Amino acid sequence: MRAVQITAYGGPEVMVVNQVPEPEAGPGQLRVAVAATGVNPVDWKIRDGHMKDFLQVPFPFTLGNEFAGTVTALGEGVSGFAVGDAVYGSVGPIGVFADVLAVRADAVAKAPTSLSMVEAAALPVAVVTAQAAFDAEPITPGTRLLVHAAAGGVGSIVVQLAKALGAEVTALTSPATMNFVRGLGADHVIDRTTAYEQAVGDFDIVLDAFGPPAQARSWGLLKPGGILISLVAPPDQDEAARHGVRATMTFGAPHGAALRNAAALADAGKLKPTIQRTYPVEEAVAAMAEVESGTVRGKIVLTY
Repeated sequence: MRAVQITAYGGPEVMVVNQVPEPEAGPGQLRVAVAATGVNPVDWKIRDGHMKDFLQVPFPFTLGNEFAGTVTALGEGVSGFAVGDAVYGSVGPIGVFADVLAVRADAVAKAPTSLSMVEAAALPVAVVTAQAAFDAEPITPGTRLLVHAAAGGVGSIVVQLAKALGAEVTALTSPATMNFVRGLGADHVIDRTTAYEQAVGDFDIVLDAFGPPAQARSWGLLKPGGILISLVAPPDQDEAARHGVRATMTFGAPHGAALRNAAALADAGKLKPTIQRTYPVEEAVAAMAEVESGTVRGKIVLTY
């Protein structure tokens, strides 16, 4: 089978499509024929070596973190799934850009029936990332939430999930994507290139999917005791203390229950991913380059 792998840390030149053995479903696992995989910023960051201290895996290894496909075999002890089921999931930081996967059954869920495989593959990373943030600070009706990078693959899903929980969502995005973010259901949409610190504030939660520059501008936007949740870089705890607020960084992890909830929301018309472009798996280098450009609205997806 095909797998998109890297042979060393570096730029696009280290990515290759190799032929590797197909996995079998072990105990507690599903074997899945992959139809589509989402491409995320973390994928090129892993390729470049930004996470090498955490991964500690030998080369070559397969990139990728989210997928949708069809169950072709059940491992011992698996229940709740059947051969032929359409499933989707996020099973870890690497290992997904391949024709066939063996994945933990408790880390995946049946895919939304209202979405295509391409659309389903665009959801899992954003869903489990949002779940980790919401576990750190639960959202209840009326929670005032500010989302940085609201047009991206994660931010665009966070906006929709937060609205489904009853939050009042303010979204920061570029001028070119403001109408797109309004269409996601955000209550207020603000041009991130403006001096927005002077116009908004008193948020319960600021969710940062952008990075340190956004964090530096966010401390004064939180109400006393509010929390900044970063998805991308550790926040400055000294700055948090100085402003009388809290700060944390959260990481998405496999979460079958969150995916089941997301599927129900999608089938109820409350959650819809945006696909900017699809690429065949043979063009994974081009797909990664587009994600790395930082101009993606929604998600780039590989097809198999």
